[in-house]
Amino acid sequence: MDVLTPIVVLGLVVAALVGLAFGWWLRSRRIAGRELTLKRRFDNRLSAIEEDARRVLERARLDSEDAQRKIEAERDSLYSRLAKLDPEGVGIVTTERRAGLPRTRAGRGRNARPRAVEGAGAGASRESDDLTRIKGIGPTFEARLNEMGYRTYLDLARWTSEDLDALGKGFGARIRLEEWSDRAAELHRRKYGA
Repeated sequence: MDVLTPIVVLGLVVAALVGLAFGWWLRSRRIAGRELTLKRRFDNRLSAIEEDARRVLERARLDSEDAQRKIEAERDSLYSRLAKLDPEGVGIVTTERRAGLPRTRAGRGRNARPRAVEGAGAGASRESDDLTRIKGIGPTFEARLNEMGYRTYLDLARWTSEDLDALGKGFGARIRLEEWSDRAAELHRRKYGA
């Protein structure tokens, strides 16, 4: 029996090691399966959240566009009513207010900027705004703009796409001109409440 004892002990040790290795491999497979299941659940939930977010953003965009159309229609209606109440432009409704300050970039194409002082003689001077309050416009640019007939915030706010293209060739980047136009509209609303 002396010969069999070491063989049996060795066989038991080998069987224990094989069992341990097999158990470790089986456990790692189970953990990997759980991780894969959790990852799939996470990915599915993330996809559902992203889809919900897309739907909410699309609905908000559509609601915003609808609200914008309603606001523009109401504004146009009010300007029409004001024009009927004050057709000559005397009294409460000033020329600038009756002409309307565009509230959106899309609305600028419909509103032409004034080429000359409305209701004034050829030699009459009109009030000028401080255009240097707009970032990027210094005294030199203000003088050039005044020479071109742009003296008020309203003049800059009414720039159309064609004006921006034409001015962009002389002044530089069109982006800066759009920023000037937006800032001018804001300053005009602050100053005149229009």
